[in-house]
Amino acid sequence: MLTWRRLSQPGIDNAAMRCVVDENGNFVFISPAVGWALGMDVAALISKPSRPVLDIISAHDGHHYPLNSPDVVSGFYEVALLRQARDPLILQARLDCIDGPLGKKYTVIWLDPDNRLKRQKNDDFGQTARDFATFVIDNQKKFEEKTAESEIKPEIDCISKADDGELKYFLNLTSDLLGVYRRDGSFVRVNPSFNRVLGYSDAELKQFPFIDLIFPEDKEAVQSVMQKMLQAPPALETRVDFESRARCKDGNVRWLKWVHKAAGEHVYIVGLDVTDIKQHEAELYRREEQLSEAQKIGSMGHWYWEVGRAEMEMSDQIYAIFGVEKFKFSPTVDNVNALLLKRDLGKIYRSFQRALVRKKDYELEFRLRRPKGGIRFIHCEGRCKINPKTGQVEALFGIMQDITERTIHERALREAKEAAETAYASKTRFLANMSHELRTPLNAIIGFSEMIQRQLLGPVGNARYLEYVGGIRESGEHLLDMINDILDMSKIEIGKYELYLEEINVGKIIRLAVHMIEGRAHEAQVHLITEDLPEDIQTVADRRALMQILLNLLSNAVKFTNAGGSVEIKCQCELGGVAIVVSDTGIGIPKDKIGVVTMPFEQLASELTRRHEGSGLGLAITKDLIELHGGTLEIESELGIGTSVTVLLPKKIPEHKRAKINT
Repeated sequence: MLTWRRLSQPGIDNAAMRCVVDENGNFVFISPAVGWALGMDVAALISKPSRPVLDIISAHDGHHYPLNSPDVVSGFYEVALLRQARDPLILQARLDCIDGPLGKKYTVIWLDPDNRLKRQKNDDFGQTARDFATFVIDNQKKFEEKTAESEIKPEIDCISKADDGELKYFLNLTSDLLGVYRRDGSFVRVNPSFNRVLGYSDAELKQFPFIDLIFPEDKEAVQSVMQKMLQAPPALETRVDFESRARCKDGNVRWLKWVHKAAGEHVYIVGLDVTDIKQHEAELYRREEQLSEAQKIGSMGHWYWEVGRAEMEMSDQIYAIFGVEKFKFSPTVDNVNALLLKRDLGKIYRSFQRALVRKKDYELEFRLRRPKGGIRFIHCEGRCKINPKTGQVEALFGIMQDITERTIHERALREAKEAAETAYASKTRFLANMSHELRTPLNAIIGFSEMIQRQLLGPVGNARYLEYVGGIRESGEHLLDMINDILDMSKIEIGKYELYLEEINVGKIIRLAVHMIEGRAHEAQVHLITEDLPEDIQTVADRRALMQILLNLLSNAVKFTNAGGSVEIKCQCELGGVAIVVSDTGIGIPKDKIGVVTMPFEQLASELTRRHEGSGLGLAITKDLIELHGGTLEIESELGIGTSVTVLLPKKIPEHKRAKINT
């Protein structure tokens, strides 16, 4: 805060806005702060009329008076600073009219932009003003001597041409902007580079202070920095550094890096033109932004690792790929390794080691686990940086790309391709099977029918014709069974197979199925074992579907069991459901085929060499019917020993299954 003690000593506080006017209205003293506010050289205003730059606009009685008017009395006023090429600055002021030495009258003006003087308790403004005016007048001679001394110095319109001996040549050789200005901002001397870069002549620089060279948007910040320097005591050399834009005469703007040093009554400045550097920085930033956007689009980023160092350099996109935050994740080799899947670490180490030894480019793919979960597939391409002196690899660098979506898509395509190939192979097997399965019964039907039609064995009454009619019936039934299997398989695949549930005694339906298969077992000389079948086990199922499951399992067991072998069926409660086990002493199933025998149209032997009839749909339909009931099918087998098939059915159909069936 301004105080009267400080205001009464003009040589101490250059920030105070104060001036003294004589009885003719001419300036006797103006502080540097007033000169800054006016944008004018204060030395040029001494002994000049005050009216063009300072005027009273509101007196205590509401009238307008000039400063030297006899009607002006001591008190508080509203005044205007009439600034050059700018709007007037309106502010409060304290005016004290006093009698000075030799009977002369003076007006001491304290400009108070913050309106602080009114709030200060001081009952003797006049005495303070007289002390200040006396101080000014006593030192006026010294000021005049200093002014005269400054007038002796070369005018600014020839400052660039001053002959300073050898120093002149050094100043003319440098491309830096060198200059000197007074504390009020007016220039004293500049070098030719100053004129060349900014375009102003010496005479033009004389018309305005240094601050007016600064670009308007930067001016406030520069003024703040310069004020700290100018407010320091003149005896203390103070330096400030800053960057700002400067306005050239031709309207262009240049970026300059300034160093200002205040010493005594002058400020010495050095300016470095950094416009090209700024433009290169802007272009580099633009290219980096483009690269970052391109990497973001391609889900890739770049990295750099100096051999032997613990830390790596990574672009922002690498952090995004790793799923970590840049400012929370330290990019050390150990931290990166912690994200990688252990199964891939060995492959990565070997690739990096080969690159260091062979000094060749490399690429690899690996997986990592993000801290918040999720596996990502990464493609990495790297290059080696060779030290030209030692010939050794001093750094590895390259790119990493997140190829998770592409990998998943490629995997889906492979699976679709394999499924299509499997379906095509199934179709081929099915057609081959059908060509055999349909041809055999059709030959029998056609042959027997032709013999009966032509009565080759005599009149129709011959007993052997009954045997042929039986063959025709069996062949027709076989064809009907095959067609039913195909239709059932189609219904199951499209979700149209309907279950009609009821409570069923499992033991009774097993006996019925065994009874239906006994004839085929007797012909094949296979012994059926049905001992200890319980009578009290109940389950909820579709009767027709359960019968088909049992018949398919029993017929398969009989079909693939050699003469003299046996087929056994058991039933028991297990795991909260009903377990039905069909085991045989047949030919068995290879281990690598157990997983495919339940697929449609699958048979263990080629359709050209197989010894057993069938469409290859039996086990596939059986498995699907069991799963429709919410159950499971398990197969255990050993070649030459036999096969055991376990069906586990729940006692109640699960709710998510019941929604898809009719009850």
